[in-house]
Amino acid sequence: MIFLACAGAIIASLYMLLTQGLTVLNARRTGVLVSKSYGKAKIERAVETERFEKLLQGRVKALGMPALILVSAICVLAWQIFAMMIALRAP
Repeated sequence: MIFLACAGAIIASLYMLLTQGLTVLNARRTGVLVSKSYGKAKIERAVETERFEKLLQGRVKALGMPALILVSAICVLAWQIFAMMIALRAP
């Protein structure tokens, strides 16, 4: 059961990291950030520098939790596999 939970956590966190991370990279590359609010306003770095940096920093901060979940799920999964190998090897 823990294997399924870890696999689900890994898949979900990878999805979040990819979707959010690619938008951050795209915003840094192009200088245009599409807001998540109603209407999907585009914030350009050249026009609204402070607002752009503030929103971009918020999105970068939001990547921390999925990264933490990913690392912890990989560690738990590795620990479970290691424990299973030891249990199967014992007489």
